[in-house]
Amino acid sequence: MKSQTAREPQNQRSTRASRPEKAKPRRYVRQTALVAARRDGKPLIFGWGSHLSQSEKNRIRVRATWALTILILLTIVGVLIGFWININVIVPGLPITSVNGHDIPQSEYHKLVVLKTQLEINKLYGPNGLFAQRTNLEKAVAQQQQAMNNASKKIDDLNQQISKLPAGPSPQRTQLTKELNEAKQAYANAQSQHDKLQSQLNNLTQNTIPFEQQGPFTQSQIGNDSATWLQDDELIREWLQTQPASVRARIEPTAAQIERALNDLKANMPKSGQYARSYQQMLAQDGVSDADMHEMMALKLRRDNMQNYLASQIKSPTYQVLARTMTLSTKADAQKILDQLKKGADFATLARQKSVDTTTNTKGGYLGWLARGQYAHQEGQAYVDNWLFDPARTINEISPIIMENGAYHIVQILGIDPSRPLDQSTLQTLKDNALSNWSLEIRALPTTHITPADQNRLFDPINMPTELPVSGPSQSSGGLSAPSQ
Repeated sequence: MKSQTAREPQNQRSTRASRPEKAKPRRYVRQTALVAARRDGKPLIFGWGSHLSQSEKNRIRVRATWALTILILLTIVGVLIGFWININVIVPGLPITSVNGHDIPQSEYHKLVVLKTQLEINKLYGPNGLFAQRTNLEKAVAQQQQAMNNASKKIDDLNQQISKLPAGPSPQRTQLTKELNEAKQAYANAQSQHDKLQSQLNNLTQNTIPFEQQGPFTQSQIGNDSATWLQDDELIREWLQTQPASVRARIEPTAAQIERALNDLKANMPKSGQYARSYQQMLAQDGVSDADMHEMMALKLRRDNMQNYLASQIKSPTYQVLARTMTLSTKADAQKILDQLKKGADFATLARQKSVDTTTNTKGGYLGWLARGQYAHQEGQAYVDNWLFDPARTINEISPIIMENGAYHIVQILGIDPSRPLDQSTLQTLKDNALSNWSLEIRALPTTHITPADQNRLFDPINMPTELPVSGPSQSSGGLSAPSQ
């Protein structure tokens, strides 16, 4: 018997599958994708971005907002930094004047203005200032007035007692008469002292204090003086470089001198009233440092020492010249006169006829004997003075045309005396103005080049302390009164 293994039929389909079935309905699964992922075809900006989905557009908007915010913040910070740099670095570094090519920045000017302002405040309102002196004088005058009243009352009492005595001499009359004479002398002494103190008080109230308030304690005066001081200091330091060590030691202040001067400034700062403040408050309010004040005090002391040194060099007798001058309004007129003088015309005659200087033309231009600095002090410039005192000058020599104070001058040497006495008044005037005259002479040299101070920067509010008034107070509005307490 043959055995066979039955094979399972392949690809056998289910009989049920072959049966026709009813079609089942298609089922839809709910989609969870965000609508933001769809493209709506709308542009984002300037026609661009239609290919982006809503979520991509949102991301771009957020990033753009942050970028714009950061840009605005950076711009604000940049502007603030630029403003700070401009105010604290660029502007202070701008020159306010220059001396022989050396720029003097506004920062130096501001420091000196602060120091000079505080010195002037101390002079007016400090514990030993002019207003304090006025108060003390008022008290002293009142005391002397009281002494006069007491003496007058005593005189009246003694006269009454004497009038009640019996006629004729007596020890009591003698004693009362003695006391009466003493009372009269006391009255006379008190009155003399009262009148003396009252005169000082009147001068202080009517002249000294108003002068300080109307002149030195104003922006115009302190500003221009500060610029001049800085120019002078540059000239002094250039001059010192050519001097021996002994001269430099007399003029350059020591650290101890500077410290003493600053301590004196601190001690004399007002303790009450509208200008009362400490040294540290002054530094903070006016935007300076202690080192700045040391630097500016050194400048002031160097200037003071230079004045003292130059004054010590002025003595009598001294070198003097005898001279005459004429002043013309135009260079053309001056040239015509000079041509006539060169041809032998008489100087005095032409001076009487042509000179516009009413002080000297009636005298034929005669100036008299002059010491160095005397004419410069009178005129405020030293171009003529420098020519007169050039060692190369000779008797009867006539100058070229010299421009000074906007006019044209011709001068002639009539005499030279290397050792001529000076009267005491002229000598003292020359000593008192030794530094200013020296400065005028140096400024008039052809080798000196100084640019005028920039008036806009000079009075820029950033350079002016707030406590420094633009102008002095009006006397009619009670400007002479002390600051409010």
